[in-house]
Amino acid sequence: MTTPPDLLSMAQNVLDAQPFSTLVGARATRFTPNEVEVRLALRPDLTQHHGFAHGGLQATLADITLTFIGAAALGPSVLTSEFKINFLRPAQGDTLIGRGTVLSAGKRQAVTRCDLYAAQDGQEKLVATALGTIARADVP
Repeated sequence: MTTPPDLLSMAQNVLDAQPFSTLVGARATRFTPNEVEVRLALRPDLTQHHGFAHGGLQATLADITLTFIGAAALGPSVLTSEFKINFLRPAQGDTLIGRGTVLSAGKRQAVTRCDLYAAQDGQEKLVATALGTIARADVP
């Protein structure tokens, strides 16, 4: 299934309206009711002292991805209620990719999953996985 251009554009507009998302360079590359993908370039200023993607950066990408797929299930007014992340291996490469899916959704909350991949020259490695609870929010 391909992403309708208007959904992808809407997702990117949301990212562009968030100063922190623009700071890290988050780009929506897929947005469907079943899967969301968000990417960012792994720049040197986003790494830790060994040159790996900083854990805070990975958590940021996971949070964005978890919330976006939660919005696909619940509607656009959502917030992260909680999430956890497991770092599986050091993340190094030129791109960090978050892919999100919904595990379960009700009327007020969704449990979502995000797998994070580090890519270099088209080769991807799973580097972290996160689970989150996304809740409908009473915000405009």
